[in-house]
Amino acid sequence: MEQEEYLKESGFLNALKIIGKIILFLLFVALFFVIGLFIGYSVIGDGNFWEVLNQDTWRHIFEFIEI
Repeated sequence: MEQEEYLKESGFLNALKIIGKIILFLLFVALFFVIGLFIGYSVIGDGNFWEVLNQDTWRHIFEFIEI
C-alpha cells in the first residue's frame, strides 16, 4: 500500500514541478519582453523608458498598425 501512495504523490509532485516550470518560463518571457520594450523605446527610440507603459503610446502604435 505504501508503494501505491508513493507513486501517487510522486506523480502529483511531478505535475507540480512541470506546472511550476511553465509558470516560471512565462514569467521570464514577460520580463524579457518588458525589458526589450524599455531598451527599444529608450535607447533606440530616444524616449523616456516609462512612456512605453503609457496607454496613449500603445494607442498611437495601434493606429499605425490598423491603417
